[in-house]
Amino acid sequence: MPSLAASCRTGLRRGAALPVAALLALAAACADRDPVSPPEPAPAPRTPALLAAVRCTANVTAATLSCGRGALPAAARGYVIVGGQHQYVELASSNVAYNAGVLSFDVTVGNLIPQPMGTTDGATPDAEGVRVIFSSGPTVTVGTGPVSVANADGTGTFTAAGQPFFRYTKELGADGILSQNEASSAKSWQFSVPAGATTFTFQLYVVAEVPHPTGYIDVTPGADSVLAGGNASLSGTVRTVVGEVVPGQSITWGTSNASVATVDGSGGVTAVAPGTVTITATAGARSGTATIAVCPNLAVGGVYVADMPAGSSLCLGGGGSGAEYTAVPVNVSEADTVALNVTGSGIVPVSGAPTPIRVPGIARAPVGDWARAEDFGARLRLRDRGQMARLIPSARLQPKNGPAAVRRAITPGVPAVGALMSLNVETDNSCSTFDTRTGRVMAVGTHVIVMADTANPAGGLAAADYAAIADSFDTFVYPVDVANFGAPTDRDGNGRVIAFYTRAVNELTPPGSSSYVGGFFFSRDLLPATACPTSNAGEMFYMLAADPSGTVNGNVRSVGFVTSTTVGTMAHEFQHMINAGRRLYVNSAPGFEQVWLDEGLAHVAEELVFYDRAGLAPGANLGIAQLGASSARLDAFFTYQEANFGRLRQWLLSPHTNGGFQQDDDLATRGAGWAFLRYAADRKGGTQPSFWFSLVNSTQAGLANLQAVLGTDPLPWYRDFTAALYADDAGLSPAAAYTLPSWDFRSIYAGLDYAPGPACSCAYELAVRNPANGVADSFTLPAAGAAAYLRMGVSPGAFAGLATRSGGVAPTASIRMLVIRRK
Repeated sequence: MPSLAASCRTGLRRGAALPVAALLALAAACADRDPVSPPEPAPAPRTPALLAAVRCTANVTAATLSCGRGALPAAARGYVIVGGQHQYVELASSNVAYNAGVLSFDVTVGNLIPQPMGTTDGATPDAEGVRVIFSSGPTVTVGTGPVSVANADGTGTFTAAGQPFFRYTKELGADGILSQNEASSAKSWQFSVPAGATTFTFQLYVVAEVPHPTGYIDVTPGADSVLAGGNASLSGTVRTVVGEVVPGQSITWGTSNASVATVDGSGGVTAVAPGTVTITATAGARSGTATIAVCPNLAVGGVYVADMPAGSSLCLGGGGSGAEYTAVPVNVSEADTVALNVTGSGIVPVSGAPTPIRVPGIARAPVGDWARAEDFGARLRLRDRGQMARLIPSARLQPKNGPAAVRRAITPGVPAVGALMSLNVETDNSCSTFDTRTGRVMAVGTHVIVMADTANPAGGLAAADYAAIADSFDTFVYPVDVANFGAPTDRDGNGRVIAFYTRAVNELTPPGSSSYVGGFFFSRDLLPATACPTSNAGEMFYMLAADPSGTVNGNVRSVGFVTSTTVGTMAHEFQHMINAGRRLYVNSAPGFEQVWLDEGLAHVAEELVFYDRAGLAPGANLGIAQLGASSARLDAFFTYQEANFGRLRQWLLSPHTNGGFQQDDDLATRGAGWAFLRYAADRKGGTQPSFWFSLVNSTQAGLANLQAVLGTDPLPWYRDFTAALYADDAGLSPAAAYTLPSWDFRSIYAGLDYAPGPACSCAYELAVRNPANGVADSFTLPAAGAAAYLRMGVSPGAFAGLATRSGGVAPTASIRMLVIRRK
């Protein structure tokens, strides 16, 4: 970051509307120096303050130019600093030549005072640039005839009317300003000299705007960055316009923001809180400033919230032994994709893994078994919120069990085992097309009717398998889901839900696919036939059939595979059924739940079944040791919960391309959505079943629903959740808001073997970025929860800056930023 000394000089403010003359040093041909400097007068407004005069003599015959100190006009006396060459401004000439009545030479102007010339604020060039004025002459002193300036840029009234001048603007470099110790490029000066004139003289002044025409205070800080709670000492030196010290001046100190830093009467600064503050020193009409950056003072594991736009520029301290930080920008906008550039200045590379090294585990995830093709279910949920939602008003007008409400294909009452029903499995044209399959009742439980498609492939589930499925649903799926989300509706009057195992689900997976559709619920079936003629008009979901020979599209689905995945799928789809039915007919919501939240809750249902089967509960920070304590726990984990870890892993691998509450509902969104809901339930505390119940039994949707249940804006919680995914269980001991109380993700991922997969030496595959010093790290964060993790180090005793920009400016509040101290 720039030093304070640099900051106060480049940030000088305009003190007067009229130009101030900078002292002209003698031409290159001259060698004398006059260091005389009268006492400093009191500053006062004035018309061009002429700071020096130089009298030059040109010898035409010898083609030479010599200069000496000139006289000042009476109007300038009393408030002018007089000095010699090379003291304030340096005028240098070259290429002196006389040809055909014209004496010419090239002249550059150099600035030797500690203020920029040709600007009033140190940054914006003045239109007049730097002007060199002929205050008198040229006058012939030897010989005869008139001598005149042949190529002046103009004439004006400075000390008299009609004075010619040369204007230096484009010669002042790319910024159009003549900085201290900078020389302009050369400009050709020409004089018309008759043959009878041998020697002539002229007097020059230099006139230019400067930021502090009445002088300034040079503020010297001890440091330009200070840790919050730390101190810095500033000193001020009162100077004239040309930088000479004015002794005996009393300085008053002030701060632009006492909540960031305070300053006492001696220039002692106390850093209060992170931010940027301007400290001002004042002595009469003179002033100077220093900019102090107050950095977060974080212990290892500490987290600083730097929400935008205020946090777009911040500093980081290295402390006594150096430090490592991870900055986490998160896009919490529901709609806007944001392109970001994050630039670290003064950062150093970091080494070592940010996560534990992969260790031998006691469990291994079956390769690809978690890759359920859940995009099909997402499309149905989107169709629920579109086409199906428009039918809600007419659906509510129909009686629960009237003839028009129940399709005759579903047998009224509780059917007997072996009974047949004709069920519509078509999903593309929701209310206009039939794809009728015949289902046979295979088992009847207390809360479920299990049916199988009569056209299912041979060698599938046996009667005992179906009975076991019904028993599992009655024993723990139904009680767990109902206790947390509420009871299902009963539009078909049979007191049960239908689980239809049909090859129609298998047909949804194309040949050669590594994923599969495990089952689905379609809200169409909750609508009466009068509202949707193709509806089955009852509570039902569709399940994957066993296909040991791969009859359907060549995809083998063994009996063991189906029985190991089916109960978790039922818990998932049952939540969708409860959610849709209660919004339709119990809570009178205006529409269905947003996809990300509905799917997140369905994945929570799978997790809750895991807790029930494993004899465990949320909030225990479960790691690989607890899961491995018994085979029953491991079986429960891989049967009901590991798929959630597989989905979350997709987000960890690419957090900057996916968000936890996006509507695309891919695996990464589902994983992050589930993990965020788990985090929110744990952070809110209280009775968790009431938390889940409130989310399902709401008339609001999405983030508005979550906010109503949490009683606070969920977006800061989502921001904190992204930090928790980095800081929790990493040996950092962060604050509670940055922990994940229910799961030790790092430990469990260390015991899982997702292969084949990206080459990674770490078990916890959260993708991080490693920006280089001074190089912008550019990336785009999609809406709805995408995040990036940027690791950087700061050397011992040093400070670094971190600038976040979007389109060249500070991002809006849709970007939430956290900084975690890692080491």
